[in-house]
Amino acid sequence: MNDWGKGLVLFSALLSPLAMADWLLDVNFELTGASGSTQSVNTSLSLLPGEETVFFGSNIDSEDSRRELVGSAELLEVSAEEVKIAFKVQERLDDGGWRTLVSPTLSTGLNTPTMFEGLDNNGDKQVKLQVEVTSV
Repeated sequence: MNDWGKGLVLFSALLSPLAMADWLLDVNFELTGASGSTQSVNTSLSLLPGEETVFFGSNIDSEDSRRELVGSAELLEVSAEEVKIAFKVQERLDDGGWRTLVSPTLSTGLNTPTMFEGLDNNGDKQVKLQVEVTSV
């Protein structure tokens, strides 16, 4: 009877909306430079475990410089209660190399927005990242 109870718990966890494949990740990203210029991106995407997905790629035109930004997300873990996602936002440098601005790992539940706010590694750009997992 004890094994039956464990099986029932496992079965109900598999029926959880987070354990199912039909959900979207809503991402709101905002980058504010030292000069006050702001760039924002809002997007929705599906993630597959173990695959890195680019959620935006763009060029920034400002008085200071022209920079290409790339944001990516990787689904790390999915359980009945939470989803853990690794984010990375990089900018292309003048010499062609890439610099990572931020790389937070966020955990969230279904229809529960989660926010990351901080400064880039040099401390001159403010980054805001809000994510929410929604069912389709």
